[in-house]
Amino acid sequence: MLEVQRIRAAYGDVTAIWDISLSVEKGEVVAVVGPNGAGKTTLLNTISGLVSVVSGDILLDGRSITSVPAHRRAAMGLVQSPEGRKLFPEMTVEENLIMGGFTCRDKAKLTERLEYVFGLFPKLKERRTQVSSTLSGGEQQMTAIARALMASPHILMLDEPSLGLAPIVVFQSIRTFDHLPRPEDLLRIAW
Repeated sequence: MLEVQRIRAAYGDVTAIWDISLSVEKGEVVAVVGPNGAGKTTLLNTISGLVSVVSGDILLDGRSITSVPAHRRAAMGLVQSPEGRKLFPEMTVEENLIMGGFTCRDKAKLTERLEYVFGLFPKLKERRTQVSSTLSGGEQQMTAIARALMASPHILMLDEPSLGLAPIVVFQSIRTFDHLPRPEDLLRIAW
């Protein structure tokens, strides 16, 4: 499904990652592990199209997406929940979630997706009208993950999904993924 072939990415003249290869198959969960500054976030941002590839190739379902812009990658089902949550702080939970479904033009489908993520994260349904900056850290993380799920991803990349969260909140978040329907069709996770 997703194949990264010897990519190199840089910020200006500084190479951040080089010669990285990996593949993620249907139904597979992949974890990228390393110390701070090792390039994990840069790798995910490069796969997402937020950082340009200097050399190498990224394939999705056998087709090169290396030059495809980030918004088109998201529309193709390659979705990232970023490190640090990056919610829209003055928007409500529901408004943040709707932003995650920006590629969906069908209002009925968008409503269906919203109800789906509220089913996964009932606490967010309770908080739907609350401004996201006033949520707890765990609720903000749930909102970030739910926002990514609003795009109906084929591949979901989670960057530091447990950063700064209490162990019980981490456990609850991980258990949510066990309840996703058809995980072999819907979800591959990298974090």
